Parts: sequence; C-alpha cells; structure tokens
Amino acid sequence: MKGYAIPLIAILLIGFIGGCLGGNGETTPTATTSVHNTGSSQSFTPSTTPTTTSEPTTTTQTQKEPDREELLKSVSEIRRFTYTGNSTLRMVVTIEQDNATETDNVTLNIVEKGYIDYESWSAWVNSTSVSLPDGARTNTSMIVLNNVTYLSTMVGWVKTEDPAASEVLWRYNIVSLAKEFLRKKPDSIEGGEVLRLVYLVPDYKLKDLATVYFAVSPDTRISVEKGKLELYFRDGRLSGGRLLFTVSSETHVDDPTLGEMTITQSGSWEETFEITSINEKRTVKAPIT
Repeated sequence: MKGYAIPLIAILLIGFIGGCLGGNGETTPTATTSVHNTGSSQSFTPSTTPTTTSEPTTTTQTQKEPDREELLKSVSEIRRFTYTGNSTLRMVVTIEQDNATETDNVTLNIVEKGYIDYESWSAWVNSTSVSLPDGARTNTSMIVLNNVTYLSTMVGWVKTEDPAASEVLWRYNIVSLAKEFLRKKPDSIEGGEVLRLVYLVPDYKLKDLATVYFAVSPDTRISVEKGKLELYFRDGRLSGGRLLFTVSSETHVDDPTLGEMTITQSGSWEETFEITSINEKRTVKAPIT
C-alpha cells in the first residue's frame, strides 16, 4: 500500500475533470488558445511556476459597520475582472485495503490566474496544481463561452455544453461571493489599511465546491464545517478575499490498478483571491483546432 497518496492525487484530479464535464464531454485535438487585450494579442499558456499572494495587513479593532449598500453598489459595477487565486488543500488520507491501513498527509497547492466577464458570460482560467510531498505538477486550462466549456487535458481539449461544468467558477469566484454576502450583516469587521468583512458560511453553501475537489467518486459522502468568507476592500473597492472551510469524506474505490479500497479524508480548504484588474476587457476565444 505504500505510496498510494501519489496515485490518489491523480484520482482526485481526474475526478475534478470528470466533475466539471459531467459525462457530456467531447475530445478535440490539443490547441493553442489566444487571450487578447482589446486591440492586442498575447499568448495564453498555463503557468508552470506557482506564485504567492500576500495577505493584506489589517488590525483588529472596534469598527463602525460600513455602508454595505455603497460597497454592494461598487461590487455590482464590476462587469469583468482578472484575478490571482492561491488555494491549499490539506488532507489526512486513510486508505483501508485487505485488512491493512495506511495514513498519509497530502497537500495540494493550486495557483490560478483567471478572467471572468459577466456581460459576455465568458471566462478563462489557467491553473497549476502541485501535490506534496511528491511534487507532482499538473497544468490545466478552462475556457468558457456562454454555456460551452473547454477544458485542457492530457488528451487535448475536452468540450461540453453542460452549464454545470462551469457552475463552480461562476458561484465561487470572489466577486460573486461578495455580491451574495454583502446583502447580509458581517459576523465581524476588521479595519486598518484594508477593511475586512468576515462572514460565517453555512455548510450547505460550500458542499458543491468541496465535492469538486474532495470527491473521489460520485458516491463519496462529504461533510463540510467551519466555513468562513473574508472580503477585503481598499478605498471602498473590492480588492480580494479569502474562503476557507474544513471537510471530511469517505468513499469506496474499485480501481483496476489499485484494487478495492476505502478512502477517508479529513482536511481543509483555504483559498486567497487577489483582484488584479477591474472592467478591463479581454477577448476569450474557443481553442483553435
């Protein structure tokens, strides 16, 4: 059983792709995709070197509740934006097989750069995932045009017209989360250089996101707890945020290579967002085949 944490990461990543495509995917040849600034063109390829996003410096103090209507108005004026996201998925993975048990600590670091356009309902995301302790690296790209989603894989671009394929992207990006939660009173407020609004997130609101990254198979049982969302504002404008929660899951796997096993996971998800531009138009094109 030694070394199963490494192929498990592969199963998780394959599960993520399968969860995005839902079974209606079509494979097209590997292609080069161009993402353009208005009036200019630039090459668009997955990042291969993880970067880090520094967290804003704040001080905790008694704060007068900010004008959430003004903040919501400012966020509602964001029609499109680019961002950098840094996610860390930490798991204690227990694998039971043939009356033997192995427990491993596994970490998956995901760095993504993306563009989301609410007006044209289009988006692109480049991500690099690095698993630890083995250091395996996986690059993926997603392109969304209306309800059509393209996902790059080792066999080329996979296309699906299932709207569910991009649902997680639209629901859990920092601007969409801000639009939803600013309608509610924050659970706490922190001030300083950056205004930070903190919300406790109900478990059911995070289950779909947790399922994408923690489900090994469709019958995986998942439980989410301790969800928290932080929204950061500089000079009244949304600048980023953080989303975190804990999760546990259990599933039975019957894999032709690894055999039958029961996998239980207990861990956490933490993602930090930094908005890098607002309302700057990019052109999103389908992969050239």
